[in-house]
Formats: sequence, structure tokens, C-alpha cells
Amino acid sequence: MTHLRLRPANRTERQLAVLWSAAAIAAVILRPLWIAVAPYLGSCTFRNLTGIPCPSCGTTRTALALLDLDLGSALAVNPLATIAGGVFIIGGGLALIWVLLRGPIPTWERCWSRWWTGAVVGVVLINWIYLIAND
Repeated sequence: MTHLRLRPANRTERQLAVLWSAAAIAAVILRPLWIAVAPYLGSCTFRNLTGIPCPSCGTTRTALALLDLDLGSALAVNPLATIAGGVFIIGGGLALIWVLLRGPIPTWERCWSRWWTGAVVGVVLINWIYLIAND
């Protein structure tokens, strides 16, 4: 059984939260730059070699759709990248609030198990199958 405990955050953890917040805020503020640079990014090497999309294909288009607040388009292109992008931006905002409130850190006695590893691999595979099917 896993038990959740709270403990005070150390300096390194608070610094990491501030860095996460700064990166998320910069991603939103630099939206015009991302839109200008995106057309010059190279195409997917895996897709060029195999003819099928890689597990992260469409991430650039997903990020641009998220920056335009077009959640539907982002989900259609790459659902897992959409969730990851949303967690990155929303988590960055929450991390800043957490630092300002000097919140505690949750800790678990058993933080990772084979079940979680299988779940993560399974989610990535399901997303990849979705990308291949919608290619």
C-alpha cells in the first residue's frame, strides 16, 4: 500500500518550480516567435525513413494549435502531446503559485512500480496507434 505524506520543499525543489514557471510563461509570451520559426523546423526523420509517423509526430503542430487556443485541432493532431503541453503550461502556472505559497511536497513510500511503467508504455503505444491510423 502506498502512503502519501507531505514534507517541506527544499531550495532545489523551489528553484525547479520557478524554472518550470518561467519556461511555461516564456512559451506563451514567445508565441509569435514559435509561429515564425515553426515553418523552418525539419521534418520527422523517423517518418522520412519508415513512412510511418513516430510517437511524437505532430507535436509542433499541436503546440502551435495550443498556442492559438485551438484545443480541438491540437487533440486531433496528437492527443498525448496535447495533454503534455497542457500539463506543461497549467503546471507551470500552478508551480508559481505553489512557490509563492511555500507549499509542501507530496511524497509516497513507493513512488513507481511496474504497473505505472506498463501504464505509461501503454498510453504511448495507444497514442502511436492513433497517429498511424489517422495518417
